[in-house]
Amino acid sequence: MATVLAATVVATTVAFGSPVSASGSPDAGTTTAPATGTTTAPDVVPEAAPSPQGASTPALTSHGVSSDALTRGLPGDRPNIVVIMTDDMREDELMWMPNVRRLVEDRGVRFVNAFSQHPLCCPARASFITGQYTHNHGVWTNGPDYGITALDDSSTVATDLAAAGYQTAFLGKYLNGYGMNRAPNRSGDPLRYVPPGWHDWRGSVTSLHAPGTPEEGGTYNYFNTTLNVNGALDGNTGRYQTRVFGEETADLVQGLARSPRPFFLWSSYVAPHAGGPREPDDPEPVVREDGQEERITTPGRPKDVRGLFDEEITEPLGAVPDEDPGDKPSFLREAPTLNRAEIEALTVVTRQRAESLHVVDEEVARTVEVLEQTGELENTLVVFLSDNGYLLGEHGVLQKKNMLYESALRVPLLVAGPGIPAGEERRDPFLMTDFAPTFLELAGARTDRAMDGASMLDVLREGDRGWTRPVLAETGPRSPRGGDEPALDVRPGGPSSLRFSQGLRTADYLYAEHATRERELYDLRADPEELTNLADRRQMSRVVARLARVLDRMRMCRAASCTDPLPRSLQQR
Repeated sequence: MATVLAATVVATTVAFGSPVSASGSPDAGTTTAPATGTTTAPDVVPEAAPSPQGASTPALTSHGVSSDALTRGLPGDRPNIVVIMTDDMREDELMWMPNVRRLVEDRGVRFVNAFSQHPLCCPARASFITGQYTHNHGVWTNGPDYGITALDDSSTVATDLAAAGYQTAFLGKYLNGYGMNRAPNRSGDPLRYVPPGWHDWRGSVTSLHAPGTPEEGGTYNYFNTTLNVNGALDGNTGRYQTRVFGEETADLVQGLARSPRPFFLWSSYVAPHAGGPREPDDPEPVVREDGQEERITTPGRPKDVRGLFDEEITEPLGAVPDEDPGDKPSFLREAPTLNRAEIEALTVVTRQRAESLHVVDEEVARTVEVLEQTGELENTLVVFLSDNGYLLGEHGVLQKKNMLYESALRVPLLVAGPGIPAGEERRDPFLMTDFAPTFLELAGARTDRAMDGASMLDVLREGDRGWTRPVLAETGPRSPRGGDEPALDVRPGGPSSLRFSQGLRTADYLYAEHATRERELYDLRADPEELTNLADRRQMSRVVARLARVLDRMRMCRAASCTDPLPRSLQQR
């Protein structure tokens, strides 16, 4: 990373970047240079970041978690935590990632029922760092009004772990709009904003700025990504983003490992999210059966992986060419069936997404190798996941998330590390709201923030407990064009001006209510592709009534009430 990286390396005691105070400003004694300069770090990482608002930090009583759980069943000292997150990755795309499966899944546990309860980047990431549902953290969209600016990030898993003595480091994509939209808590220049709790911050800025300068690159430009490195901007013109992120992750691990203190590293890749630049083999726009032209989007890839999956991938994931949308809600009922041109285009998209994930797979192998070389692997919890899933042709939708269907809600989740059995599968649900409480229990950390999720540490170590709690799924308002950048235009009379859909996922059913006053019910045992809507079938009326009552209870749940058990008839043990 040119001069910015060189200035953050300390010879003895590790000090990654600028230690950050609870206000988000660099601490006294740290100097932040202009965008084209360097950042100078002090010699020692502070013992602990201050508690949010200066408050004391009571134990995690909302879920019965205490610091006594810190070393239960764990060898040695408190473990490191390394999170590797992809963007818009489907659960079934794990098949293209042999290194991830070998180095994480085979060494640990795979959750086959992991969900992003609000399947859109910004809300899902807010849930990941706060442990809260959308209706509690307030991030409903990817846009400027109810996106990153709506988040109070003065209290997150980063501030909690820093206060517990962890070194904290972040790399890659944060929340959508970072560096462009107003920073959370109105905290100064968004391009140089460093969120509280992070000792080393290397976040990619969202949009293009000032062509020809280090500020030019954007998060979604795969060959021109600018990082905010602890307040200084560093460009990467001409370098493939995923490989840059892999190098940065390796550099972070090497530095963090020099300290005797445990560390929390969140490495957040953009692949396989769509992004530029446009490439010669990208599909052209397609004309749908209703005459509408639709643009097809793909991720950028380096030349050495293009064509890698041409023979292996001969059809798209998700596409059901002959699906009848007649029993779907009105916003999908008129969707045309997929034609041959669309299926061919989606096949290209599937290949290109696999190619972009192949590079992530290589970088995951590099990360694990560096953990092993530094002697940290055996005491590191490695977590691989995506922020949300993605539709690729299901229900007549070409490319989309932000909808309450399995392909968007379900995410890959693999966890390996000390105390975690190797090569096992878990069927209990793991939600985006569960990561913060799980990490805090593992670290023996405390928080004063109410969290809606539950620690899954016992399930990780010992096995399933049974699917006994409800999974609330919710989406923000939708735009008139049906895109993923919603406008606040929900039809009058709906449940909320900020919600388009709310639903309930149990072991057997997906039930959804929309602002259009329409409902959906799918029996996932008999109909995993969600082709037949049973909401208005007389024989399912009792099931609908039970699910609707639970959904009403969950709409505004908070803290422990979000994990109250399902009625016995809806549980699976």
